[in-house]
Amino acid sequence: MLGGIDTLRPTPGTNATASRSHRRRNRALWALMAVAVVVGLVLVLRDGTARHDVGAAFSHLRVRNLPWLAVAFGAEALSFGCYALAQRRLLLSGGARLGRRTMIGLAVGATGLTNLVPGGTAPASGWLVGQYRRRKIPMPLALWAVLAGGFAASVSILLLLLIGAAVAGLIGPWGALGCLAALGAGASAVVAGSHRIEGLSAWMERHHAGRVRRLLNRLAEHAATTLRFRARAGGGSAVLALSFANWALDVFVLVAAFGLLGLPVPWRAALFAYAAAQVAGSLAPVPGGIGFVEGGMIGGFALAGANVADAVAATVIYRAITSWLMAGVGTTTLVVFSRRRAVPAVLEGQAADPSETTTCGA
Repeated sequence: MLGGIDTLRPTPGTNATASRSHRRRNRALWALMAVAVVVGLVLVLRDGTARHDVGAAFSHLRVRNLPWLAVAFGAEALSFGCYALAQRRLLLSGGARLGRRTMIGLAVGATGLTNLVPGGTAPASGWLVGQYRRRKIPMPLALWAVLAGGFAASVSILLLLLIGAAVAGLIGPWGALGCLAALGAGASAVVAGSHRIEGLSAWMERHHAGRVRRLLNRLAEHAATTLRFRARAGGGSAVLALSFANWALDVFVLVAAFGLLGLPVPWRAALFAYAAAQVAGSLAPVPGGIGFVEGGMIGGFALAGANVADAVAATVIYRAITSWLMAGVGTTTLVVFSRRRAVPAVLEGQAADPSETTTCGA
């Protein structure tokens, strides 16, 4: 544990102020979630094409196909487990340990928030950092874990997109190898650059002057503080593998959507369509990438030569499970975590630096 934390006890007045502030944030979050849900429902109900697609998709459901629903839920649960384990490995590399159940709950809450608010990835990342801070994890480590996890997720989905394009025959073997080499070189450059961020401040001192220099120096110092944590080669590979598995398991939810509707699975197109949808959704500043994910997925299936009518129906079912259902589950998780007393993480190693005491007590 960090030395000196017990001495940083807020006064009763500070506790009351913090409690009121916490209640206001909770009410604002509830209001924001309610608005997002209402807006989503209005958009769906007002769009005649959307109503028709939803009705057509659910009309294909048959009782005999319900076992596919268990496959979808199981794959989604395993996907969250992989995401939670990746975050846990990153926190462990900085000396902070949280329980697996807590990590899975945080993963579900963050994903649910992504589906509820515009530009959901940023608010969800901020919420996750805040939850780490509530558990006495130092801010630099909390930020680093979320940023490193996002980087691993980006590399993984681009790799999945590349593999999907190759499997669908949209890119030749040499083109695939070239893109793979470019992706590997780019990812390696980012990692190498983050390891050398500490030398950026000295370079700025030599090449910049005045107010701009001071501003850039402060930014470099903050970045150096956050990026000083390291994941060893084995740990980094494990995080990347878990991130890849997180996306890959979600593909099985899409496959299960076809099975649930009794439709043939377009195996060659599924991986590419899924990855294209995730990339499209990440570019959209709307809750859960609504509209962009669906368009990217259907367009990906069409580009890969799959039956578009089947793709539309399966996409609706897939989104019902991974977006609409997860919005509800995520809301419940957010409420539970906002009301439950946060159990501090076990801190050791790098995170036990006495210089972090004041940060953790904030």
